[in-house]
Amino acid sequence: MAGISRILKAGGRLLFDPKFQDVATESLKASKKAMGFRNFHKQVGDAFVKAEQQTRNTSFWSGLKKSLTSLFPDIKSSWKSASGFGGKLKAVFGQLGKRMPLLGVLLTAALELPNIISAFNDKGLGGGLVEIGKSTTRLAAGTAGFVIGQALIPIPLVGGLVGAFAGDWLMSKIVGKSHSEKKAEAEAEAKVAEAQQQYAEQVNNPYTQYAAQSAANGVSYPQPTMTPQQLLAMQQMLYGGGFGSPMDQDFMAMTSGINRLNYLC
Repeated sequence: MAGISRILKAGGRLLFDPKFQDVATESLKASKKAMGFRNFHKQVGDAFVKAEQQTRNTSFWSGLKKSLTSLFPDIKSSWKSASGFGGKLKAVFGQLGKRMPLLGVLLTAALELPNIISAFNDKGLGGGLVEIGKSTTRLAAGTAGFVIGQALIPIPLVGGLVGAFAGDWLMSKIVGKSHSEKKAEAEAEAKVAEAQQQYAEQVNNPYTQYAAQSAANGVSYPQPTMTPQQLLAMQQMLYGGGFGSPMDQDFMAMTSGINRLNYLC
């Protein structure tokens, strides 16, 4: 249990602790510079282990609060202290890069919230928990990818974003599509099936065939304005539910007096 708890805490720090992310990035940069790509997977693992060891006894929530509240003051200070427009931009992007994993996690979590709520509504508690697991796993993979990308591509934000997209894409192939993606695909397939059925009914409709034949012959025939179903419904309205002869329910027969002949005969 202690090992599982430690792994969960390390995962939480990976997602939300800027110091954890910074230590892992700098450690991976140093090992890559010294070893190149030799045993790179081990370098990545060692970097995350080192980050976990250095942040294990620090306050998680105070570090998170400090990272968020100090963002704009640090950007302002970096802008003033840097020289030249290019230097100022580099300094600003450097401050954003330090917090980009955290900001990306918060933004992605907000975007994933409707998907999780939809899963709870459609599939109950089990489905909602599955979506939470999928979203958390993809977030962790994207954050780890950001750290690795920053170490491989030493350009502020660029390397991290490339790594984050790569990590999220790779993990999405493992955990599968989200509930919202599956739901959207099912709705699209249902619309396509409905359109195909309507097309088949239209093609098999004798009136449609009659119109197509008329157009092929170059002759303009009177076109029907009612379908067989509509004609049947009108017939039921005219002749259904009454008493006596159907002629008694026929307006044309009544006005012309034809129905009265039945009584005279």
